[in-house]
Amino acid sequence: LRHFPNIIHDNLDEWVYAFKNNEVLDEFTAPGIGALKEKLDYLKMDEEEKRRFDKHVDRTRSNQGTADYFREKGLEEGMRIGQEKGLEKGREEGLEKGREEGRAEERKHLARSLYENGVAIDLIATSTGLSEEAIGKLVNGT
Repeated sequence: LRHFPNIIHDNLDEWVYAFKNNEVLDEFTAPGIGALKEKLDYLKMDEEEKRRFDKHVDRTRSNQGTADYFREKGLEEGMRIGQEKGLEKGREEGLEKGREEGRAEERKHLARSLYENGVAIDLIATSTGLSEEAIGKLVNGT
């Protein structure tokens, strides 16, 4: 290291410079060099600065942990509410579809009954909302 000329050409030179001079220059971009800068800066602190810095880091980690916890809880609650709403909507849609199918079956039953009682197909179509073609298929069994 003593013979290193402090001339930077590449990432390796940045690392050698940093170890030789116990300093990472702001313009250094070598992978991982930022972590070395943080460590060297920490080692240069006096005991009081280290204590305050460590306390700050602990608070920051604690705050981040709390934020992560509540974010996760919020996501879980959002998923639960979304599932409940989805199930409710599915039930409502299923009930509505069932009602529609029931009404359609009732119209078919009414159309057959009217036909069997001699009512004209055009009048049955008007009364039930079914097309004359659909009524013809119903009464002919096709």
